[in-house]
Amino acid sequence: MSLPIAIGDVIAEKYRVDRLLGSGGMGVVVAATHLTLRTRRAIKVMRPHGVGSPLGVERFLREARALSELRSAHVARVYDVGRLPNDAPFMVMEYLEGQTLLARLAQRGPLPAEEAAAYVLHACEALAEAHALGMVHRDLKPDNLFLTQAHDGSPCVKVLDFGVSKLLHDEGEGRARTSTGAIVGSPLYMSPEQINGAHDIDGRSDIWAMGIILFQLVTGECPFAGNNVLEILAQIATKKPPPPSTLREELKAPFDAVILRCLEKDRALRYPDVVALSRDLAPLARSEPDPPAALVARIERVYAMATKTASMSTAAEPHADTTDTPERPELEARTPEPAHAVDITCTPTPWTRAGMPMTSPIEGTMLASVAGGSTGTHVAKPRRALVRHFAAAAIVLALSASLGKLLSLIHPQMHAPASQVPAASSDLPPPLATTHPRTASTAPKQPSKNASKIPPPAGSVGAVPISSGSTHVSPPARMGSPQQGPVRRPSFR
Repeated sequence: MSLPIAIGDVIAEKYRVDRLLGSGGMGVVVAATHLTLRTRRAIKVMRPHGVGSPLGVERFLREARALSELRSAHVARVYDVGRLPNDAPFMVMEYLEGQTLLARLAQRGPLPAEEAAAYVLHACEALAEAHALGMVHRDLKPDNLFLTQAHDGSPCVKVLDFGVSKLLHDEGEGRARTSTGAIVGSPLYMSPEQINGAHDIDGRSDIWAMGIILFQLVTGECPFAGNNVLEILAQIATKKPPPPSTLREELKAPFDAVILRCLEKDRALRYPDVVALSRDLAPLARSEPDPPAALVARIERVYAMATKTASMSTAAEPHADTTDTPERPELEARTPEPAHAVDITCTPTPWTRAGMPMTSPIEGTMLASVAGGSTGTHVAKPRRALVRHFAAAAIVLALSASLGKLLSLIHPQMHAPASQVPAASSDLPPPLATTHPRTASTAPKQPSKNASKIPPPAGSVGAVPISSGSTHVSPPARMGSPQQGPVRRPSFR
């Protein structure tokens, strides 16, 4: 299979390829030199046939993003990403010298328990930061733990290959990647929930893998084995793992207890996080170069700091502010006005039933009480109150007129004589005497003297001339029928 790059090629006009470090199905890793800085770098390049796979490219870039967020000394750093002319992505990483734990195990055989525990504690420090930031590796194995040297020459294990890592807060993306039923991870190190295709994978799946790795480092074997993948998965789902001391007698009971708790099939029975795992594992590790207590304290600090960073990043995300802030009218002004709000520009000055003036809000604002808050400012609605008062007055007047008309028809002589009213205007013709239809046959032809002395009221109704000698009799007055003699007005008392 041809390589995507050749020795001597220059990548991104600044990295010269020196030699091949490793090769896999999806990509290759080469050693390169920065032409300006003269520093060594490792460059991971995707093979051309993987460029056509959107999932493969997405995993490649996801690994770069995950590594760029981690600052632990036990994670390989990422310095740059880019694309080759053939559109193949590449990742510029920290150059490491050493070997994987799988190669060391093949070279030396089972490791001493104290040494294996120290290596796993290094990985726990890297996972503490990743888990606190919401990342799950999902593909931990001895081939992804690289043993190198720290700046002081002490052994240092770095976690590699976050290509299949999962972000806990990105459920939609995780479901899309696993909806086809594909198993993500290496079968020998997969947890039961990974085999079942669970979507809620968390850091306890990585703790399961750490238990398998620790078992393998001290015994040289995996607790679950088989002739094919299906047999391995069946044993993981059903078989109880044997204690490591049955394969290596010098192992102590506390060492067995730590590994068996990591390998509980019910993840609720495993260690809740890598901090708890490190507390039980540190006393079993070698005391140099760092004492066990110092290792645990550093892991706790890393986990706490990463958790704080993750919480601050979440709090910094924009979200709707639903707090009640009446002292900041500029925030309320951005709230849309409710449909039932009164347009105060078309109403009189706000008032209350007690006659006390009230504070009107600025046009375009909404009260906090409408949104569920409580403030001292309310929208006054005088128009509604005026309508109620006018309606009540109209009802009273209508009832009074109807009642007066009814009483005058039933008992015409009930009411006392009303006070005289001013005379009609001189501009109008003098009204003629009126004749009630019901008393026309019995009324005298000549009006009484008292009637002639009292002038009719202004605007009174009577017979007016229409044509030659004929008269028109107007209908009775609304407030009572006119009678012979003095004009009477109904009383409303």
